[in-house]
Amino acid sequence: MNRIRPYLEEAGLTETGAVPFASCLPLLECRAKSRLPENARSVIVCAFPYYTGEWEGRNLSRYAIVPDYHRAALGLLMPVCEKLRRDFSAEFVPFADNSPIREADAALRAGLGVLGENSLLINPRYGSWVFLGEIVTDLPLEYTEQPVKKCMGCGACAKACPGGCISHGKIEESRCLSAITQTKRDLTPEETELVKQGGLVWGCDRCQEVCPHNKNAEKTPLPAFLADVRPVLSREDVAAGVKERAYGFRGPKPLLRNLEILKTTDS
Repeated sequence: MNRIRPYLEEAGLTETGAVPFASCLPLLECRAKSRLPENARSVIVCAFPYYTGEWEGRNLSRYAIVPDYHRAALGLLMPVCEKLRRDFSAEFVPFADNSPIREADAALRAGLGVLGENSLLINPRYGSWVFLGEIVTDLPLEYTEQPVKKCMGCGACAKACPGGCISHGKIEESRCLSAITQTKRDLTPEETELVKQGGLVWGCDRCQEVCPHNKNAEKTPLPAFLADVRPVLSREDVAAGVKERAYGFRGPKPLLRNLEILKTTDS
């Protein structure tokens, strides 16, 4: 990993580690699986901090106010891979979210942080406000692999969860407010009330906001996440937003529905 880290740091990526590809098995089934190097040996895991500070009137989850992380992360990883291929005569393939690698598990094993009771990776510098991506290579590396460590287990996230979806380190997705804001179907009265209470058009950050590990989380130094921060979404912004931002993959329907729910709350 010592040979690779300077390339990553040149791109501004300081929170990185590496694990054997074999330790990432079994793989997730997805179309991106076909992009894996034929003789994959190593997985380089990168954390991309995205916290940009607090914004008045914000009505989106913090991860959704920054540019689409799929594009931003790949925009950082692809040039790195090109240089690595040139200098090491090996395969280096980047992935971000759409990945056959179980990203959080790989990051934990690579030593990038501890596992929160809300199932999120918590990085020592940037807290849980990080995206994950990886580079898979057929080159053997010096690994940073270590046993998975857990957070302090204070239970603050479970107590604060609006839907009560966190229990003993497991998530009941049907009760997760973030998942509820993203669903396309009609909401139940109980779910509608949760959206009203949450106050966000998309997502939910409550479990992260109360986490003691996030108390002193640093802001992102990555220009890719600072260039175009949009903390407020209006009905007029939806059409463009679904084409450009991470919240767009569900289309406009959930966003317009949630905006209408919050409109009735404001009135």
